Amino acid sequence: MKRSVACKSIVAAACAALFLTGCAGESPAAREVWQETAWQAAFEITREDEKTEPEQPQEVQLTNGTGTFRIAEGGEYLLSGSMEGQIIVDACEDELVHLYLAGVNVTSHQGPAILIEEASKVVMTLVSGTENALTDSPDYTGYEDTEGCLYCAADLTINGEGSLSVIGYHEDGIRSRDVVKVLGGRIDVQARGDGIRGNDGIAIKNSQIEIESEGSGIRSTRQGEGARGVIEIDGGTIQLIAGKNGIWSASDLHMQDCGCTINAVEEKTRIEGRNAIEEGCMN
Repeated sequence: MKRSVACKSIVAAACAALFLTGCAGESPAAREVWQETAWQAAFEITREDEKTEPEQPQEVQLTNGTGTFRIAEGGEYLLSGSMEGQIIVDACEDELVHLYLAGVNVTSHQGPAILIEEASKVVMTLVSGTENALTDSPDYTGYEDTEGCLYCAADLTINGEGSLSVIGYHEDGIRSRDVVKVLGGRIDVQARGDGIRGNDGIAIKNSQIEIESEGSGIRSTRQGEGARGVIEIDGGTIQLIAGKNGIWSASDLHMQDCGCTINAVEEKTRIEGRNAIEEGCMN
C-alpha cells in the first residue's frame, strides 16, 4: 500500500518520541503475571465467525462516483468495485449481516467509510486473493459518535485470506462499540487515534496485523463480568508502532504462540486487569 504523507508523519512522530525515550518498554509499575499452563479462550468463536464461503449472496458492484450504498436487512453481500462515499449497514438488531469484500475500495469524504449502525453481528470476509481498502477524511461533522474509518455499533468479526488496508485520518482505524474478532487475513491500519479498538474486548487469531497509530495500537476500554475488556492474541504476527500504548487492555491480556513486535512511546502493554499471560509472543 502506498503510504500518504500524512500517515508518514504519524510514524515519524512516534519514532522520534521513541528515540527520545530510548524505546519505552513495559512500565515498571507492578502487574501480576499468572503462570497458568492452560490457554483459556475468553471469546466464543462461532461457526458464523469462521464462515468464509457465501451460499446465496447478493452481488454488489460498487460504481465510481460519490454516494451511499445502504444495506437495510440481514443476509450475505458480495461486494467489489470502488466508490467515494459510504457503505452503511442499518439492519434490524436481531439480523446477522455478512459482507464479503472482493476487491473493495471505499473513500469517504465525511464520516466512516463503512458505518454499521444496527445489526446483531457483522462478519466481514476478506476474499482470498483480493486487496481491499478503506479511507476516511478528517471531516466527521455529524458523525461525532462514530469515530472510526470502519465503525461498528455491534460485534464485528473479520476473517478470510485476503487483505484490508484502513487509513483513519480522523480518529480510529477499526472500532467496535462491542467486541472485535480478527480471525484471519492481513490487516494494515494507519490511524490518528487507536489502530483497532473493541470497547468490550478484542480476539485476534492467526492473522497478520501491522498498525501505525498516534493513539494506542490495540485497545479495549471497558471492564465487566465474563470476558468483557479482555484482549486475546493467539497465533499470527503483529507489528505495532504507537504514539501511546502498544496494547492497552481494560481487563486481562492473553497472548500465545504469536510474533509480536511493539514500539510504543508510553508502554508496550498496559493491563488494567489482574491476568497477563504472555507465552512466546513478545519481541
